[in-house]
Amino acid sequence: MMEAATTASEREPVGIMHVIFSLGIGGAEKLAFDMIGYLPRENYRPVVVCIGQDGPLAEMFRNRRVPLFHRHNTPGQTRGLVSWLKNIIETENITVIHAHQYNALYFSVLATLCNPRVNLVYTEHGRIHPERFNWKRYFTNPLFALRIDHMVSISESTRGAMARYDNLPLRRIEVIHNGIDFDLLNPPSDHREKRRLLGIGEKSRIIGTASRLEEIKNIPMMLRAFKAVLAACPDTVLVIAGQGRQEARLQELAAELGVAGQVRFLGLRSDLPELFRLFEVFLLVSFSEGISITLLEAMGSGVPAVVTNVGGNPEVVVDGVTGYLVEVGDEAALCGRILTLLSNADEARRLGEAARDRVRSNFSFGSMMDAYQKLYRGRSK
Repeated sequence: MMEAATTASEREPVGIMHVIFSLGIGGAEKLAFDMIGYLPRENYRPVVVCIGQDGPLAEMFRNRRVPLFHRHNTPGQTRGLVSWLKNIIETENITVIHAHQYNALYFSVLATLCNPRVNLVYTEHGRIHPERFNWKRYFTNPLFALRIDHMVSISESTRGAMARYDNLPLRRIEVIHNGIDFDLLNPPSDHREKRRLLGIGEKSRIIGTASRLEEIKNIPMMLRAFKAVLAACPDTVLVIAGQGRQEARLQELAAELGVAGQVRFLGLRSDLPELFRLFEVFLLVSFSEGISITLLEAMGSGVPAVVTNVGGNPEVVVDGVTGYLVEVGDEAALCGRILTLLSNADEARRLGEAARDRVRSNFSFGSMMDAYQKLYRGRSK
């Protein structure tokens, strides 16, 4: 009888709680959403906790019937928030917590200090810009590290920053690169109709990006370089998919530069794989970057990329092989690389094919999830 009871217990789904700081569609939050969708419900029982701003992911989680708990973190309410988290852990029978980004980790550690049965996994998805020391973190993190079971960075660059700026033990930080589901790429699409809906002529050249419209993404550099591109290739259109606090200012800048008629601000899109099939060049010019999901999706679709030489970008884009690297602020180089790809079809095809092969060989969503599931099932310090 005891053996039968143990077997039944082992078959119970693992209660796993993903803690995020926003319900907006950023890289970390969207990745958490996709991770939950991938894990079989017979093995895992997911719960999502958001301790920050609301956003469109809330409805997406509810549509998947994933329990969602949301509470804003307000100054002076740390004790109440920690008690709230403890209650969720208890009532939902949580045995694994996956904290995405440091703010989520901070409260997850406080909520589990006296609950060692919970396996705490922490993923750092990217860094702020510019990097700077936070002395409070620097002195408290070695103590926090004693409670964290697994520390994950999505890139070697981020791993180094976690050790240098956050004073976390380098030897304990594992790199698990982001991955994508290749089955979602290259969907059937009517290219002519898609162009018509976007207001883009059949003969226009299309370059573009998909990104949060925030300061860290450095979109003004892209717009200024695009003005120079138009001087040499006036039938080019720049597509910008995404939304954020800088959207209105970026539209104003496009008008000031005289390029607004050739720029399409599309807002949030659910059809990025279809859009990428229209792109001749994908752009990512951030000040700081982890491992961009949209970069992986574009390259996985066979689109050559021009990206800034920051963060995890060089771990994805091999300069001159799968795309091009340019330095932050070098608008002339960005323009030059774009024009090289627009004017040399053979070069663009070579880089695009190499980009697709590299992403499909090294950045699989399934491989990423296999690595995370090993952490969910194991404890190590």
